[in-house]
Amino acid sequence: MKLIMDFKADWHDTLKEIMSKEWGMDTTGLTTDVPVHYFNAAQRRISAKPRTLLVSDTFQCPAEHQAGWDLIQRKVKEGRDLTPHLSKRITKTEETDPMLNDWDIYHLHLGTKLQNGFASRTGPLLFARVTDEHFYAVNVFNHSAWTESKVVETVHRNWPESVALWVMHGVRGERLNDVERAALRKKRSNTFFLTEDGTTYGPIGGGTVASGHNVFSVIQMDIEHDRLECLERRLVAVTDELVCELKKAGYKDAAEVTAKLVLTEGFYAAFFPEYGLLVNVYPRTA
Repeated sequence: MKLIMDFKADWHDTLKEIMSKEWGMDTTGLTTDVPVHYFNAAQRRISAKPRTLLVSDTFQCPAEHQAGWDLIQRKVKEGRDLTPHLSKRITKTEETDPMLNDWDIYHLHLGTKLQNGFASRTGPLLFARVTDEHFYAVNVFNHSAWTESKVVETVHRNWPESVALWVMHGVRGERLNDVERAALRKKRSNTFFLTEDGTTYGPIGGGTVASGHNVFSVIQMDIEHDRLECLERRLVAVTDELVCELKKAGYKDAAEVTAKLVLTEGFYAAFFPEYGLLVNVYPRTA
């Protein structure tokens, strides 16, 4: 019996379905590097879960946007969806976020009224670093502050332990001005950040590849592709055991049998559509 399977293609189809049905993205033209686009899109979103809100020592919100800031604070603490406050371009498949890739900083709009599913757009923007447990409110900046050094300086001064992983030991970066940093980001170059006290950071957001996507998006794709190749080999190795189960489901010595990848809550599973048989292959954590 020969197994016909392409777990990578099956996985890509699953990711496109999530992007389309759950995130409202148009994936019709997406044919290559699907996982990179998926992980890039996932990174630009903020999962809905309660977080501890931390506010920087220099935080100031303009009075006219206090209601929007109050709303975001409640949503952060209650674990409500923050997607309406993100960029409208979050639904664009090809869109990337240079500041997020470089500094791991999100920007959120402070509007309080919804328009087509998004909070009303505001000139001033809330800059924040978001982890699974914490929401670090850096400050409210204008639309041209994407490369202002005080963004990272504020994170470093207030929560150095949260970014300690990206400190470069034994290396001293070059201090760049905002214009230089913007020019390098436009060329999709990765840079170090030298703080006023002499600490050097690598790209806190992970950095960017030539396509403009986050480095982690490419790494995650490669890791998963390798795992799926291993799963296919594992399935071939247990063909004899599979035949026994397939015969119970009606298999009668067919030369070829098709297996499709299915991601269940706890396992990578192989589904045999001709026989309605689902076999757990390997545990998964997400």
